[in-house]
Amino acid sequence: MNIGFYIKWDKHSINSSANVIGDELFAESLCKSINKQFKSIRAELYAPNYLPDNKLDVMIYLNESPPNEKFSKYHYLYLQNGYEDNIDQIISRILALEYDGYIFFSEMMKKVFDEKAHNLKKSLFLPFGVDLDFFYPREKDNRFNFECAFIGNDIKGSESTMRYLFPAAEFNFGLFGNWKVERHKYKIWKNLKKLPPYKKVFESISRGKIPQESVPVLYSSAQINLNNTIKSCIDWDVITLRTYEVLACKGFLISDSVPIAEKTLKDCLVFTEGGEDLTGKIKYYLAHSKKRQEIAQNGYDFVLKNCSIDARVGELINHIQEVVK
Repeated sequence: MNIGFYIKWDKHSINSSANVIGDELFAESLCKSINKQFKSIRAELYAPNYLPDNKLDVMIYLNESPPNEKFSKYHYLYLQNGYEDNIDQIISRILALEYDGYIFFSEMMKKVFDEKAHNLKKSLFLPFGVDLDFFYPREKDNRFNFECAFIGNDIKGSESTMRYLFPAAEFNFGLFGNWKVERHKYKIWKNLKKLPPYKKVFESISRGKIPQESVPVLYSSAQINLNNTIKSCIDWDVITLRTYEVLACKGFLISDSVPIAEKTLKDCLVFTEGGEDLTGKIKYYLAHSKKRQEIAQNGYDFVLKNCSIDARVGELINHIQEVVK
């Protein structure tokens, strides 16, 4: 069986100067796991700049791209992105595209989908899984011995960034990613002066794009890793891939409040309400390294047992084989 994963962005963002596309990283880890575990199945990542030469058995779209009959016999949508749209609008839209099957990173969304589709469409709940061959505890590197660290960009909104990231600016903060202020959007000087306080600060302290091979080293070396979550993932009960990746590196993590994560990972990381609460918790855990290590160990043990990409891929292949046989 030949399986493809399709992203709507051009492939090779990892090696470009632009932002790394999370969909590409995740799809590559899925392909790697399938090819490692299943000798009779071949998986590969495709994109607008890298299309299949021959018709595949199954194409799994990681974005809402219309199914292309030239690509494969069967077409799946894996809805694994956060969206700000109303959930009913999203489901109506994806049903209209008429995929052969649907995969969801949110169990809540799958339930709503099944009701709206009257259980007539094949669907699967498949939460994120982490590539344990890549994300594992690394030897601490003094280049990344920050008091706090975060990799990302300004897509969560000003309120979230101010609450859950900006307080770290008063510490030795290893901030990576694209934080450049897009000044062309602020044509009037007085509007530029009204920028949220973090924007110019983060632009000045950001260390830019981090090589992918250094990401697990950073997670392992930083004293505290930070996480803030896109609102739709909070609303739809999704534990983000970043959470699992940090924990897999035995990194200590402070995250915004995500109900499903607080229920599932309550002893594996620390949750914060942001602002002064975050500042206080950073100070506390910097002063209590043993407590950090205990919590990080809990997170590491949990992820190893429950959250590997290999286990998720096993569920995926079993589901697909039931549909296409």
